[in-house]
Amino acid sequence: MNNIPIRTCLVCREKHEKKDLFRIAEVDGKYQYDSTQTIQARGTYVCKSHECLKRLAKNKKINLSNEDLYKMATTVKKAQKDYLSILNTMKNSEFLSFGINMVREDIKKIHFLIIAEDISEKNDKRITRLAREHNIKYIHYGSKMQLGAIFDKPEVNLIGIKSKKVARGMTE
Repeated sequence: MNNIPIRTCLVCREKHEKKDLFRIAEVDGKYQYDSTQTIQARGTYVCKSHECLKRLAKNKKINLSNEDLYKMATTVKKAQKDYLSILNTMKNSEFLSFGINMVREDIKKIHFLIIAEDISEKNDKRITRLAREHNIKYIHYGSKMQLGAIFDKPEVNLIGIKSKKVARGMTE
């Protein structure tokens, strides 16, 4: 029997293994980040992603201190690879598609998506739904301007990676 604890993210409602989530414990009516997952209290869980942390910061019910949010954000930052430098080296290869329209055209060939963190919520929902339908892994990383700088454009919302090997290297 495989007893891996599965928990649901409070923000996006997706199920993940417990080790892949941040734990927030409620102690005396106040919420605090439980980095060691040992506080003896009822806990809620949040994905280790910038998008979920951003939405958690705006949550009125769960009021975390700025220190706890900062600790969680730095943990996410350390865990993520430097995708910008990897993409910069690949910018002239045929393995990349950028922009929403180009990615939609090539969606059958794409194996990994990098979505700008400051993309509009409407486009974000549309792209994540498309990625789930086609079983494509994705991550929110960098701003539109940072992603655009790779291709000498003012802004790029989305980058798709067509190579299976490169996509595997970026997800592991």
